[in-house]
Amino acid sequence: MGKRLLDAGINNFLIFDQAQKVGGTWYWNSYPGAACDVMSHFYCFSFAPNPDWSRKYSPWNEIQAYADRCVDKFGLWPHMELGIGVDQCRFNDEAKLWEVTLSDGSQVRARHVIDGSGGLHVPLIPAIKGADRFEGEKWHSSLWRHDVDLKGKKVAVIGSAASAAQIVPAIAGTAAHVSVFQRTPNYLIPRHDRHYTAFEQWSFRNVPFYGKLYRLALFLRYEWLAYPIVKTPAKNLARRYALRQFRQLLEKSVADPDLRASLTPDYPIGCKRVLISDEFLSALTRENVSLVTEAIECITSAGVRTADGTEHEADILVYATGFDTQGHHTEQRVIGPNGRSLAEAWSNAPIAYEGCMVAGFPNYHFVTGPNTGVGSTSIIFMIEQSANLIMNCIQAAGEDGLIAPREKAMREYDAEIQAALAGTVWATSCSSWYKRDDGHITILYPYNAQTYRKRHQHIRLEDFELSK
Repeated sequence: MGKRLLDAGINNFLIFDQAQKVGGTWYWNSYPGAACDVMSHFYCFSFAPNPDWSRKYSPWNEIQAYADRCVDKFGLWPHMELGIGVDQCRFNDEAKLWEVTLSDGSQVRARHVIDGSGGLHVPLIPAIKGADRFEGEKWHSSLWRHDVDLKGKKVAVIGSAASAAQIVPAIAGTAAHVSVFQRTPNYLIPRHDRHYTAFEQWSFRNVPFYGKLYRLALFLRYEWLAYPIVKTPAKNLARRYALRQFRQLLEKSVADPDLRASLTPDYPIGCKRVLISDEFLSALTRENVSLVTEAIECITSAGVRTADGTEHEADILVYATGFDTQGHHTEQRVIGPNGRSLAEAWSNAPIAYEGCMVAGFPNYHFVTGPNTGVGSTSIIFMIEQSANLIMNCIQAAGEDGLIAPREKAMREYDAEIQAALAGTVWATSCSSWYKRDDGHITILYPYNAQTYRKRHQHIRLEDFELSK
């Protein structure tokens, strides 16, 4: 977003981040084995290709370093204010400006506010009885304690989804024992990860269009193979192919029929996030790793007790329990015209016109707002498209103007999105972090990436209210 502003000749902006470094989720999540589930050459900006990715799926530290280099390359350091969070954004009705109160107590005024806060940064720690009694070390996966040596320790990992699928194989060779507490089994498909060869990296650097063609191939792979998995009917070719991959991986990795049964979901593939891993299933067959499927009754001073009365001893407790993906959409920190809060506007459900703006909140923009999340492509691609629409809105407003979507246009857009979501596997009976308790899906985008790009290239001015 910062680069797009500079490209448009706008240089009076600041980027605030509560973290001490750039990188977002790749700064916070540094747990053992942390890596992206999207292939590296597509998990980067189209305008900043990186020929030096080491692997098909890069680890967190390479992505964080890439973000650092981009800030340097595009001259954004003078605009960065790190280690400073945003406590509140309040619209001043008289000045027609946003007043932004920062965590250090200072305040700035801005014509436009661009909200780039993502959904994978607020740890979700379940309320388990007795958690405060545990006498060992405990932490959430996104707040990893690198100062604690796992060698010879008994580790309890609560959760068995995306984070756990990376953590468990990474620590199983060090810890004395790892207990993995699974509430619901997940579908996994092989990652087929590997290092890029020196020749491949040379080609990315020196062969004209090689990197662009490779990136295009990845884009089409996600569009043609991954995206159809979430669409109905249930027996489409993509979903059958993914299901076959899961079954083959399970049979190859797990010989014990009872363990294999415990790892087999009973819901449609794609309903929950499909995990990718070459090592997680086989790690569960190690002698020093146990899969626990009994419900957790409580946490004790020495470990975790399950409903069958078994106490699983642990020196260290790791919550691999994901994030509060809804909380940052309903917090009270955004106060619009006439004192109306965003939380009030979203009292029923978070909605935004094209995922980027909310009626009644002029000049307030979202980079990854409601219904912009994806399970089948790169969020970096989606961010670039959102930046297009936001820049178009800023330019349409002019130097001193206000712009906001019309209420009718926003409601019609949300109705379209919800109707399309009804035709996806996410709307089926299984529960997931994609879906609220009332069944409303406020996170995911129901169409493919090409559709998102097309809809965000230009704005339809008839859908907006412009004023001075």
